[in-house]
Amino acid sequence: MKASECKCCECGKPAVCFWPCIDPDIPSHPYCRECVDKAKIKVLVETFAISEKQAELFVEKWKEDEQ
Repeated sequence: MKASECKCCECGKPAVCFWPCIDPDIPSHPYCRECVDKAKIKVLVETFAISEKQAELFVEKWKEDEQ
């Protein structure tokens, strides 16, 4: 199944990816780009106790590196 065949589990927009993709035993869910970025920021803030602004900058840099 492709993410583009699904709707975002948060907002219902067309999905662009499944996340998290860590381990086959951890379920992944379809997310649109905006919602997956928010989810990544939330994980970074909760995991590393950084500010939301720092997490946003990290995710933006991450997206730049993917291109």
